[in-house]
Amino acid sequence: MTRRGYTIQHHISWVRGDEQQAKIPRPDFRKLKNMYTIFFSSHGIVLQLPCESGKAVIATFFTEQVLPNLIKNIEKYRPITGTRGMKILINNASSHTANLTKNFLDVEGLELLPHLAYSPDLAPCDFWLFPKLKIYLQGKDVNTLQALGTGLYQYFKSITDEEYRNVFYKWVKRSKLCASAGGDYFG
Repeated sequence: MTRRGYTIQHHISWVRGDEQQAKIPRPDFRKLKNMYTIFFSSHGIVLQLPCESGKAVIATFFTEQVLPNLIKNIEKYRPITGTRGMKILINNASSHTANLTKNFLDVEGLELLPHLAYSPDLAPCDFWLFPKLKIYLQGKDVNTLQALGTGLYQYFKSITDEEYRNVFYKWVKRSKLCASAGGDYFG
């Protein structure tokens, strides 16, 4: 018997030399996803914006749709100062690091904080929001953009102001730990 199959362990099977391996469908990585862009501050959600189904979040979408809506929402909360003096932390997705995005942020006066690559322990979305959101949405029917939006809105309304503030205290603490460890992983 010989072992044949994909390199993913659960797709490996043992077959005799004269047998064909069973066809195992690969997961469809192109499956359409319902996605939202979410920005939050130490005071709560600033922007919850749906992304068009089946479309990638590219720099033009980010600078023409997402960031202008973000700025508009910031100006509602800060009518006198607007975005002046604000810093923004976004991950290193290509739409976030594109020159188009950097130029837009410069023109609007938003300072982009550096985000270390492969450092989910330093991103509030990764160490706090997404894990909690996954638990909250588990078992709920969020197969449409509208249903997902409603679920997100309900979840965000349940988070207290104190919890939002605590996330940013944790983020600062984690960042200091990382700096004191010379950028190495800390547990």
